[in-house]
Amino acid sequence: MYEEKIRDFAERTRANLRAIEQRKAEGHEAYEVTQLVNSMLGLLVFPQQRYVDKIPHTSLEELEQQGWPIPSVREGFQQVENLNQLVRHLRNAIAHFNVDFIGDGKNEVKFLHVWNTNPRGLRTWEAELSVSDLQGIAERFIELLLESPHIT
Repeated sequence: MYEEKIRDFAERTRANLRAIEQRKAEGHEAYEVTQLVNSMLGLLVFPQQRYVDKIPHTSLEELEQQGWPIPSVREGFQQVENLNQLVRHLRNAIAHFNVDFIGDGKNEVKFLHVWNTNPRGLRTWEAELSVSDLQGIAERFIELLLESPHIT
């Protein structure tokens, strides 16, 4: 049962991600990037909707020092300032399926191009991140959700 909705969801998401990665490593057909994006949708949307004001405003410099991957912002767009903004931007990009999957030419997804738009449809933020960067963000965000006393 889900007794602490967000924490339990985060734990189960991590377990599912690891199960898919294991199946892929064992040679089974598994779409780990698809599962990662699905997981990020839940991880970013559920807590952000209820606890947006509780997501820390930790600076990107501090996040980088803590080992968080930082998406590479495309030329002409401004980088976010902190974790709260990063979560909001990633949440909007993934929730509105503003995602392009960039392959390696061998049928493997290696990068994701994500973006946000304003109500007029103009892009306001664009970034690119590797699949391993997205995995790193997912893992660290799960840890943040599990460790936060304000999120249940």
